[in-house]
Amino acid sequence: MRPIAISLGALLLLAGCVASSRATQDKEFAAAITDTGCAQAKHFLEVSKAKLPAGQQKPFLRAGCTGDQLIVQSNGIPNFEFVPVTPNPLQAQNYTWRIPRHPRVAAAQQQVPLLGPIAVAVNGLPIFGPNEAPQHGTADPLLDQLLDFCSGHTARGGVYHFHVMPRCLFDSIDGRTSLVVGYAFDGYPILAPWECTDRSCQKVRKIKSSWRKMDSQRHVWRSNKYQAGAGDLDRCNGMTRPDGTYAYYATDKFPYFLSCYHGEASFGHDGARRAGPPPGGGIGGRPPGPPPRRPGGFGPR
Repeated sequence: MRPIAISLGALLLLAGCVASSRATQDKEFAAAITDTGCAQAKHFLEVSKAKLPAGQQKPFLRAGCTGDQLIVQSNGIPNFEFVPVTPNPLQAQNYTWRIPRHPRVAAAQQQVPLLGPIAVAVNGLPIFGPNEAPQHGTADPLLDQLLDFCSGHTARGGVYHFHVMPRCLFDSIDGRTSLVVGYAFDGYPILAPWECTDRSCQKVRKIKSSWRKMDSQRHVWRSNKYQAGAGDLDRCNGMTRPDGTYAYYATDKFPYFLSCYHGEASFGHDGARRAGPPPGGGIGGRPPGPPPRRPGGFGPR
């Protein structure tokens, strides 16, 4: 499989993404939600009380479920201090993510898009794949030091997104099993990279990707290759857990979140029309600014 080359603008149109006002969102959310206490919604963070520097807009996030969907609404504003590392100023968005509540294994694995959202984090912000735009070599933004202390940055249109596990969202990650970092668009959770060794969870172990960097090419999908058995995870960067459920893992190495969808992915989201491609799309050159304080990774060839 090769990654799908598609612009973020085209992807959002394909997904039927339409900007909506907060009032419209309120009405749609109230009318649609039948279960505000569903298990998936409980994993999303309380962002309204985030302590932010003066001048930074407050984040907005809410989540609930219908009978068959997890619905997440967000204004795309981080619940932590925004530190610019690209030339793109942070801008609010109008996201409504619609994700299958009951994941179904796909008949064939679907490659994650080359650009744009592939999942949503538990603070309501989009997760992108492990690469930058083709005109910038489809390179790894982590290795190019283009990420902030929470492993994200802004694209054109002010779209803040993550490329690597956002450790800053949690007080602690190491050793924590079943910690949900986000949800992929097929409905399967993305977990912190720790897992029980058995059902009783007497011991835990660090989960590792089975992708390996083979050479120094900048194109991440050509320089990395999946090697079954080299780590713990399958090609999509997930596995069946000791309790029998499937999950992806936010690994330290490529592809960082996932490279393909194990389940049937849904792209029926509403988002900001102005959302643009990842940094560098039409801007050229490395963004100004200091290296990220804490560096925090897309498909088969």
